[in-house]
Amino acid sequence: MAKQLTALVWGAIYGEVIGYVLSALGGTTFDPTLSAIIPAIAGVIAINILSLFVKSPEK
Repeated sequence: MAKQLTALVWGAIYGEVIGYVLSALGGTTFDPTLSAIIPAIAGVIAINILSLFVKSPEK
């Protein structure tokens, strides 16, 4: 559960930064809601898919 929350928070933070920079470079309006939600959801999906392929070694 902690991995999903961490991916959610950092996805939202990075999404805000990247969304702001891209909107400034493109001359478009910045939408903070979409810039936070879409990368946060993508981060949670990516972390869940990666955990299917990467398993911790057995002791």
